[in-house]
Amino acid sequence: MRLENEKVSRDKYYFVGYSPKLDKYILGCAVTWIAWYHRYYEITEEEYRSFGSAELDRVAEALHEQGCESERFLFSEKKEENGPKQLDLLSRL
Repeated sequence: MRLENEKVSRDKYYFVGYSPKLDKYILGCAVTWIAWYHRYYEITEEEYRSFGSAELDRVAEALHEQGCESERFLFSEKKEENGPKQLDLLSRL
């Protein structure tokens, strides 16, 4: 997925950016379990602008812990984690 103005936190395993196709600010979390893939979550513009802050680090950690159960969950690169709503979003990309 291509994001505009992407910013990467290498030590915290997440990145943020803007998706013009979805008209959303997005936070992507790396899942490093058996296979490396990403889950994507919607964030606010304010959260995006707070990149580098401890607050955004906490948001990223909470989203990672909530996984696919988060209200902000958009979709996953791991197909099995996606339901109909997530597959619809993926089809727009």
